[in-house]
Amino acid sequence: MTNVLATAIIVVALLAAAFSGITALRDRPMGWGDIAGAGAVEALLAVQLAVGSVKLAHGEGPAHPATFVGYLVAILLIPPAGVLWGLLERSRWGPTVIVVAGLAVAVMIVRMNQLWSGSA
Repeated sequence: MTNVLATAIIVVALLAAAFSGITALRDRPMGWGDIAGAGAVEALLAVQLAVGSVKLAHGEGPAHPATFVGYLVAILLIPPAGVLWGLLERSRWGPTVIVVAGLAVAVMIVRMNQLWSGSA
């Protein structure tokens, strides 16, 4: 896992969460900006899946990679699930789901960095 990519994912996820938080505070349903933010997070997570898979295949990474691989795959489900749920909820709570998804992605990336470095 690269620190630059991890930092980029965290920053974009928090920016998407902030944008959706503003949408929710304005009492608006989820719009294209919220979807684009989640899409940007998903694109970066797909890059991370590729980079992490290649590094694991070359013998880098944690000694026991099962948990890391679980995080690597499961984190890809969060933004699309948040968007689908948010689209179904046509109130201010739709964008709030994207806020929670963005925060969850940021926390999971921090945890994945811990697993990769072996510090936890």
